[in-house]
Amino acid sequence: MPPAFHAITTGLLNGLLFFALLAVIVRIVLQWRGGAPRSPLAVAADQTALWAVVVGVLMSLAAIITGFTIWAPSAAINSPVMRNKLLTAALMLVTYLIFLGIRWMLGESLWRSKVVSAFYGVVALAGFHWSMVTSSIGGDIAGIPSGYETIVQLSGVETRFTYYLPTWTLIVIAVLSIAMLAIALTDRESAESRADRAEEPARG
Repeated sequence: MPPAFHAITTGLLNGLLFFALLAVIVRIVLQWRGGAPRSPLAVAADQTALWAVVVGVLMSLAAIITGFTIWAPSAAINSPVMRNKLLTAALMLVTYLIFLGIRWMLGESLWRSKVVSAFYGVVALAGFHWSMVTSSIGGDIAGIPSGYETIVQLSGVETRFTYYLPTWTLIVIAVLSIAMLAIALTDRESAESRADRAEEPARG
C-alpha cells in the first residue's frame, strides 16, 4: 500500500481529534460562563466532541493498519523510534477510550460538575497531545519532523531512543496518582454522607 494512505488517515485523525478538543473547550467555556446547559451550541459542542472521538478511534485503527503496510512488524520491534511510535499510539488510543468511557458512564450529567468537566477536558487534551506526538515521530521517521516531540523531551524522555521515564517523572506520576485516589475516596465519602443526611428526614 502506498505511504500516502497512511499520511491521509493520520491527517484525518489529527483533524478529527483537534475538532473534538475544540468542541470540548467550547462546552467547558459555556459551562463556566453560566450558559444554558441545553442551549443549541452547548448540545452541539457536546455531541460533536463525542462523535468526533468515536470516528477518531476508528480512524486510529485504520492508521495503525496502514502503518504496518509500510513498516513490517519486525522493523517496529527492532527500531527504538518505531517502538516509541507504537507506544504513543497506544497511549492515545487508551486515553480516548477513557474519554469515551467517562461520557458513556456519566452522560450529559458530567457537565453538572465543573471539576468533572475540567477533568474531561484534560483527558481530551492529553489524547490530542499523544496523537500529535505519534504523528511527529512518524514525520521524523519519514524525514519531515515537526519538532512537536520536543515537548515530550522536556519531561526527560528522548523519543529517538528506547522509551523510558526518568526517576523524577515517575515520582511526579506516583504523587499525582495518590492524590487522585485520595480525592476520589474523599468525594465518595462525602457523597455517602450527603445521601445519609437526605434520608434522615424521610425516616423521621
